[in-house]
Amino acid sequence: MGVFDVMYMVKSVNLAIFVDDMIKIAISDDHKVITQSLDTMLQQSGGIEVIAHAANIAECEAMLEQNANIDILILDVGMPDGNSLDYVETWRDRYPDVRILVLSTHAEAAVINRALSCGADGYVLKTCGKEELLEGIQTVMRGEQYICPEVVSILQAHPQMDVVELTPREREVLKLIVEGYSIKMIADRLCLGFETVHSYYKYLKLKLGVPNTAALVRVAMEQKLV
Repeated sequence: MGVFDVMYMVKSVNLAIFVDDMIKIAISDDHKVITQSLDTMLQQSGGIEVIAHAANIAECEAMLEQNANIDILILDVGMPDGNSLDYVETWRDRYPDVRILVLSTHAEAAVINRALSCGADGYVLKTCGKEELLEGIQTVMRGEQYICPEVVSILQAHPQMDVVELTPREREVLKLIVEGYSIKMIADRLCLGFETVHSYYKYLKLKLGVPNTAALVRVAMEQKLV
């Protein structure tokens, strides 16, 4: 074997080690602009490879099943086909080697606490900077929990896990839902667009941690939110 053959083998081994050391990321977010921006930013950060994408819960489940080498799943909360937090505990049991880092616009203590109690390894707000996200990735990769500073402040201000804060408009929409109004009826009554009211409905279910209208009404009555 010649010198150049040995040098080639050494170079190949070093490259293989480098590739194995890459953190393999999967992104589940239904906003293409955010996914593309994240993809570009992470790929350029060094030591990170984005290997898969999903735009809804069904795609995320398929992605996890088909990619055995995912290290970290960066997960948005609200998806077109449901609340991803409803699946975190199942995914943790099914894929114990995958760390789950929630990246969300939701800054409510109830949502954050639910994500962490379901088994998420970290929570970062989309308003945070690149450095915080990268720190979160490195931290959960080490097997530690990461909560960005803004989220820490939110949790410190709301130490009780069962505290749910609603805006006046959310409370108004919730009251009408409890009274039996449909989304269209609420939209007409409040002079709002159908999609706007539907968004309030989705956020209310998310905040209260419920899957449907019946459960939403029950929890609203139990917690005296209306």
